[in-house]
Amino acid sequence: MQTLTIELTGNHALQALKDLEQKRLIRIVKNPELCSYALPGKEISQEDFKQWVKYAEGSPTASITEARQRWAEQKKKLQKHIR
Repeated sequence: MQTLTIELTGNHALQALKDLEQKRLIRIVKNPELCSYALPGKEISQEDFKQWVKYAEGSPTASITEARQRWAEQKKKLQKHIR
Protein backbone atom coordinates (compact mmCIF):
# COMPACT_ATOMS: atom_id res chain seq x y z
CA MET A 1 0.00 0.00 0.00
CA GLN A 2 1.18 3.49 -0.81
CA THR A 3 -0.43 6.70 0.37
CA LEU A 4 -0.24 9.89 -1.60
CA THR A 5 -1.77 13.30 -1.25
CA ILE A 6 -3.18 15.05 -4.30
CA GLU A 7 -5.00 18.27 -4.97
CA LEU A 8 -7.91 18.01 -7.38
CA THR A 9 -8.32 20.80 -9.88
CA GLY A 10 -11.83 20.07 -11.03
CA ASN A 11 -14.93 17.90 -10.77
CA HIS A 12 -13.81 15.67 -13.65
CA ALA A 13 -10.74 14.65 -11.68
CA LEU A 14 -12.87 13.76 -8.67
CA GLN A 15 -15.19 11.65 -10.81
CA ALA A 16 -12.23 9.79 -12.30
CA LEU A 17 -10.97 8.99 -8.80
CA LYS A 18 -14.41 7.85 -7.69
CA ASP A 19 -14.54 5.52 -10.71
CA LEU A 20 -11.22 4.00 -9.63
CA GLU A 21 -12.56 3.61 -6.11
CA GLN A 22 -15.64 1.76 -7.41
CA LYS A 23 -13.35 -0.64 -9.28
CA ARG A 24 -11.53 -1.21 -5.95
CA LEU A 25 -8.24 0.02 -7.38
CA ILE A 26 -7.90 2.83 -4.83
CA ARG A 27 -9.44 3.89 -1.54
CA ILE A 28 -10.21 7.55 -0.88
CA VAL A 29 -9.40 8.53 2.70
CA LYS A 30 -11.95 11.10 3.82
CA ASN A 31 -9.99 12.77 6.66
CA PRO A 32 -6.26 12.04 6.33
CA GLU A 33 -3.77 12.95 9.04
CA LEU A 34 -1.40 15.42 7.39
CA CYS A 35 1.70 16.41 9.35
CA SER A 36 3.73 18.24 6.72
CA TYR A 37 4.85 21.85 7.01
CA ALA A 38 4.90 22.03 3.21
CA LEU A 39 1.13 21.72 3.02
CA PRO A 40 -1.37 24.49 3.72
CA GLY A 41 -2.95 24.47 7.13
CA LYS A 42 -2.92 26.09 10.52
CA GLU A 43 0.12 27.96 11.83
CA ILE A 44 2.77 26.19 13.88
CA SER A 45 4.29 27.45 17.09
CA GLN A 46 7.86 28.71 17.29
CA GLU A 47 8.78 25.71 19.42
CA ASP A 48 7.38 23.27 16.85
CA PHE A 49 9.27 25.13 14.12
CA LYS A 50 12.53 24.91 16.11
CA GLN A 51 12.00 21.17 16.58
CA TRP A 52 11.38 20.78 12.86
CA VAL A 53 14.59 22.68 12.01
CA LYS A 54 16.55 20.57 14.51
CA TYR A 55 15.17 17.40 12.91
CA ALA A 56 16.00 18.68 9.40
CA GLU A 57 19.56 19.55 10.42
CA GLY A 58 20.06 16.02 11.74
CA SER A 59 18.62 14.35 8.64
CA PRO A 60 20.96 12.85 6.03
CA THR A 61 21.81 14.99 3.02
CA ALA A 62 22.89 14.24 -0.54
CA SER A 63 24.99 16.19 -2.98
CA ILE A 64 23.25 17.72 -5.98
CA THR A 65 25.16 15.34 -8.26
CA GLU A 66 24.00 12.31 -6.29
CA ALA A 67 20.41 13.58 -6.24
CA ARG A 68 20.42 14.11 -10.01
CA GLN A 69 21.73 10.58 -10.55
CA ARG A 70 19.01 9.13 -8.32
CA TRP A 71 16.30 11.06 -10.17
CA ALA A 72 17.70 9.98 -13.54
CA GLU A 73 17.57 6.33 -12.45
CA GLN A 74 14.04 6.75 -11.10
CA LYS A 75 12.94 8.46 -14.33
CA LYS A 76 14.21 5.50 -16.39
CA LYS A 77 12.33 3.05 -14.16
CA LEU A 78 9.10 5.04 -14.44
CA GLN A 79 9.41 5.37 -18.22
CA LYS A 80 9.72 1.58 -18.54
CA HIS A 81 6.42 1.15 -16.68
CA ILE A 82 4.64 3.79 -18.76
CA ARG A 83 5.38 2.21 -22.13
